[in-house]
Amino acid sequence: MGDRADGRIDLRGDGRIILYKREGLKNPKWQVRVRVPNATSYKIVSSKTSDQKQAERFAMDLYEELYMHVKAGGSVKSKTFRQVFEEWEKATIALGPNRQGGTWTGTIDRIRSYSLEFFGPKRIDQIKPTDFADYFIWRKSNFVRRIPSNGTLKRERTCLLPLLKFAVVKGYIQAVPDFEAPKSKSERRPTFTPDEWRKLTRQMREWVKEGKQKATWRDRFVAQQYFLILANTGLRVGELRTLRWSDLRTVSTQDGTRLIGYVRGKTGEREVVFQQGSEEYVKRLYDLRLDEVSDPKWGNGKVDKDGLVICHPDGSSIGTMKRSFQSLLDFSGVSTFRNGGKRTIYSLRHFYATQRLSHETSPFLLAKQMGTSVEMLEKFYGQTVTSSLAMQVSRSGQRRPSSEGDYPFE
Repeated sequence: MGDRADGRIDLRGDGRIILYKREGLKNPKWQVRVRVPNATSYKIVSSKTSDQKQAERFAMDLYEELYMHVKAGGSVKSKTFRQVFEEWEKATIALGPNRQGGTWTGTIDRIRSYSLEFFGPKRIDQIKPTDFADYFIWRKSNFVRRIPSNGTLKRERTCLLPLLKFAVVKGYIQAVPDFEAPKSKSERRPTFTPDEWRKLTRQMREWVKEGKQKATWRDRFVAQQYFLILANTGLRVGELRTLRWSDLRTVSTQDGTRLIGYVRGKTGEREVVFQQGSEEYVKRLYDLRLDEVSDPKWGNGKVDKDGLVICHPDGSSIGTMKRSFQSLLDFSGVSTFRNGGKRTIYSLRHFYATQRLSHETSPFLLAKQMGTSVEMLEKFYGQTVTSSLAMQVSRSGQRRPSSEGDYPFE
């Protein structure tokens, strides 16, 4: 038997296994506190017995079990995947927007849809890289609408990473398991042909008009400008969603003025040049906002310079326009699929890229504009990037603006 101190029993004499009873109870049971080598915390459990000998045997067995568990890469703070998911979900909601200014809703929903079903009851510190390989195989047979592509599985892996990193921070696992999703082929990203785009923009006006009959005119009007801006800037969805009026300015060049937007994206901060003429779409949103804030319900008659360009009447962020985009495609008679891929709002970014490359824009300058790399342009738009265009990387330069102005819509 180990040493006694203040009614506590140190079974090994090194503080790794402590037995004690809680005070003030009529029939207290022996509590066990165990700490094993290489663990960052200790575990406290009840032996569920008031018999000291039985409690000692229980404590020694627990110590051996935890020792082998931690040695194999586990954690003393063991929880199931479901318990960690629920804790992580609450934490992410409390933290608010992610680094791109968007919500965690999509990430949470993606994990809840499939990963939670597969991993839910498993102890998170016992999930190994081979379990993720089994998960991806399982996913190929478990889906709602269609077999998930390798690209979809890659996105699910991306969604799992913040949850696993959270588990590391909380001490539930020692490190994020090293696992990869199945390799996805480098396919052409679904975009629009010039004829499809002309049809889409022509029908877009009728789609907005129809919204008056369905009390969705404002939603469709804002969506129209949103889609047109994306197709004329190459912005990512999250970058446009967080764009504010104070982020906009104009510059005068030798061939006219250009609207410039300061954006914050997953590759950092950068300035984006709007295609000539697309400032009209931004002005429409400004005029709408000016009209709305003239109503005391929504404002004081002035557009807040720090307010969002894309927003609800009360100025709050619009989470997603996926349904609006699908509604527009259906209304316009433009297929949802192209080249075997499903068109999404990101197809507008891809349309911008292919159009700029087909008009012999320097891939180097385009990569800077879109917040990506020349390698990524070649990977996904290789059918458009020709050797003659690639030569421009070393010889193209931007014109220096002759003058500039802030906040163009006053």
